[in-house]
Amino acid sequence: MEIPAAAAFQAWLRTLDGFGEAEVLALRPVEGGASNLILRATLANAPLPDVLLRLQRDRGIFEPYDILREAAVLRLLAPSPVPVPAVVGEEPGREALGAPFAVLEWVDAPHMGVAGPEASFSAYAEMVVRIHALDWRAFGLDSVLSVPDSASAATRAELEVVGERMARFPGADAPILRRALDVLLEHVPGGAPVGFCQGDINIFNYLFRAREVAAVVDWEQARLGDVRNDVGQVMALGHLKGAPFAPARDTYFVQTYEHARGGEALARMEFFRARWLFELGVIYHGWRAFNDTLPWYGWDHLAELLELALDEVAGAPA
Repeated sequence: MEIPAAAAFQAWLRTLDGFGEAEVLALRPVEGGASNLILRATLANAPLPDVLLRLQRDRGIFEPYDILREAAVLRLLAPSPVPVPAVVGEEPGREALGAPFAVLEWVDAPHMGVAGPEASFSAYAEMVVRIHALDWRAFGLDSVLSVPDSASAATRAELEVVGERMARFPGADAPILRRALDVLLEHVPGGAPVGFCQGDINIFNYLFRAREVAAVVDWEQARLGDVRNDVGQVMALGHLKGAPFAPARDTYFVQTYEHARGGEALARMEFFRARWLFELGVIYHGWRAFNDTLPWYGWDHLAELLELALDEVAGAPA
């Protein structure tokens, strides 16, 4: 996806209230984005010194994309206890920059992966719990997010979306991934309430100042469903980064998360760990299809972990 010309973005920006004299001094990519193209624009003669430009991809690891839905979620979250960047504006058409896009406030704070002593793992877990506990109806999130019949129905629908990507990404129709989809669809847990999920609680989406979360970014995968899906992502990523494969309840993030929500235990986390290892297996092939580099994790390691996780799910009591 090509970086748009600064002049084209400046012309669009000047159509917004308060930005009539804005100048775009620089427009440069922000490292770390794995899906939509993210750019930082440095401005002059504008209400903000910098803004974030997110351009929607047509194809990618989390397709299909909907940048306007993400902007709508952020607007609804603005008055909530979850800190998010303000929405400056959005554009549904392709005429201005070649793709739909959203413009957000630039939050000048490092993400948890590089924040060092500025970050706090407990504050991170507490913010995830706060997101999951949000009264999504009170903030109108049901006006932009599909409301599933149940949390288990939402999990099943998410698996089917990943299965559709698997069929489209070259090489993703691997035997281990086909087995994973079958096993997971057969063992979807029930009993949980429908909650608000960020959809990507990767530590790189949590910005810190003075050991507090200054902002939570990247809401393109936000949805209503089983919040354990979010927790499973961190578990799976931890194993790919070297954490030993141990019983799901023994993982550090699960224990920290449970403590942050008053000690209430999370059941069936072996399923949600496997669910995310499956998705990361599909993402591996999507990454190779849409990028010139390999993913940061290896296929053999992923497949080994997924085999262990699926055996655990298949052998677990219903």
